[in-house]
Amino acid sequence: MKTKLSLLILTCILLFSFMSFKASDDKKLKNILIGTWSGSEEGQQIKGVTKYWVQERKKNGTLILMYTAITECKAINLVERGKWWIKDGLFYEVMDGSDKPDIYEVKILEDGKIHFKAKVLTIEFENEAYEFTETREE
Repeated sequence: MKTKLSLLILTCILLFSFMSFKASDDKKLKNILIGTWSGSEEGQQIKGVTKYWVQERKKNGTLILMYTAITECKAINLVERGKWWIKDGLFYEVMDGSDKPDIYEVKILEDGKIHFKAKVLTIEFENEAYEFTETREE
């Protein structure tokens, strides 16, 4: 009986330690992603379209995304707002007017840039393996 109780207590301690470690990692990643970032991609979302953007992710979980899409010598400027969060090491982003988030794997690169790779997208892209890199602007 003592052995089973000891094993149960040890399992609970390990489980809670792992959970707090995971939450700590999420908080560290969130703190890294706060701020103003820029990026670009060509033909990954829509064939023949190049996009440049600046995104500000705020500490309170809101974001503003300003981007320019260029196709056939035409430029379209758009601004979107939404929310973002980190859960289990993944980046979640949902734009106003949408009820489902896009989900990305995040990798911090050695040069201070951040690489995003799509896991779940709410709209269909030209490239299902959509990925991009952002650079801190601040």
